[in-house]
Amino acid sequence: MLTLDDRAWQFLSGPYGIDESLPEAIAGLKAAYSKELLDDIIWERIYHQNTLYENTFAAIPHLLELVVDSTDAEMQLDMLCNLAVLISEDYNPPLRDTIPAEYRDNTNVTPGQIRSIYNDYLLALEQLPALCTTLLPVARAGSEEDDKTYFLAAMAVAYGQRAFARVFIRYNSGEEYIAHCEACGTDTFIWPKEDRLLCFREDPAFHKEQEAFPITPHPDPTPSWESTTITAANSYAWGYHVLSQLDMPTLKDHWPYLFGTASCPDCGESWNVFESILAGM
Repeated sequence: MLTLDDRAWQFLSGPYGIDESLPEAIAGLKAAYSKELLDDIIWERIYHQNTLYENTFAAIPHLLELVVDSTDAEMQLDMLCNLAVLISEDYNPPLRDTIPAEYRDNTNVTPGQIRSIYNDYLLALEQLPALCTTLLPVARAGSEEDDKTYFLAAMAVAYGQRAFARVFIRYNSGEEYIAHCEACGTDTFIWPKEDRLLCFREDPAFHKEQEAFPITPHPDPTPSWESTTITAANSYAWGYHVLSQLDMPTLKDHWPYLFGTASCPDCGESWNVFESILAGM
């Protein structure tokens, strides 16, 4: 990974331009962990408003090293879930020797250096599956489903399903989803009612007296997971398997509806609910 004394840091931009003190902040975090300093690094220095920056890819390997080396499981879990938010927003192909789009205007760092930074970032991400396996019992012991939803997203990121992860990061509370109909361009609000989900033309928070439209749940309410590779095609079964391990009864009840089918309240076009949620993001 890019050493903290490398001059290249002086040419890597962040949310507010070049942050020459970032290596010092990372070194300080490694020397003495501080939640306040961690939050400052992640949410102020290397990530802002769903956007990654040049210094993001150089910093993440150092932060993951801190996670791996720690013996504090709660801290590891918190850092892992925070970093999953950032990694889920990486739209670059996860291929070695890629030059990320974030570097397209950087003429102060050589292409070779950029490829090396991204290669080291991808190498660091290879640690995520093992980390998730280790921390799953810690996540399961938590009492809040919202927190467990972030861990579900972290597991998705660990196995390369970044779009899947973005859904559950954005809608971590499970209280509302927005689906987009690509046929007519309208958005549909999906809200829970007891153990199912329903579609609404308008936001139910402001339009309480309106017709609800049904969702036909996935035909297999309790899918079995027998694969070792996660794909968009089998993410329904994988997700159900993880929800069962994490003890998330509410999201587990809603799962067949999230992967069910519905008709657009405006144009009547039939769509897959989860794919339409993705289309609206």
